Amino acid sequence: MKFYRFIALGLAVLAFSACNSRYSSSVLVERGVEQYEREYFATKESMGIEKRLKDIFLQGYIEEGMTQEMVNLLWGPPDREMQDGFLWEYLTRDGQLITRLKWKEPETARLKGYEHELILDKIEGDRYGGSAPPKKSLESAY
Repeated sequence: MKFYRFIALGLAVLAFSACNSRYSSSVLVERGVEQYEREYFATKESMGIEKRLKDIFLQGYIEEGMTQEMVNLLWGPPDREMQDGFLWEYLTRDGQLITRLKWKEPETARLKGYEHELILDKIEGDRYGGSAPPKKSLESAY
């Protein structure tokens, strides 16, 4: 009987650590939402965002000009938020900086009602958040 309790406890600890590692992963895209949720945002809720940024978003990368919502969907919430939300930091499990994001108010709102939506101004550190850099879309066969 004690053996079964030991196995059940071991499985519970394993399940908890697996869930915990997703939200503290050093590959930031693993912290974000699933691909189908990104596709939903890109088709239904991204009015006013340029197509180039939507394409980069769907590939799982961030770039200057994206909204906080887009980055949050890709990388999850920041580990540290400072300066009233104008500075986000993503950290490794042991507290080392992966990426720092600086936000700004847009010059013009993308839609009415989004006047105070912050957009990404500057990326410091690993701009790919632990992921491999994107491959070039056109590779020479020669």
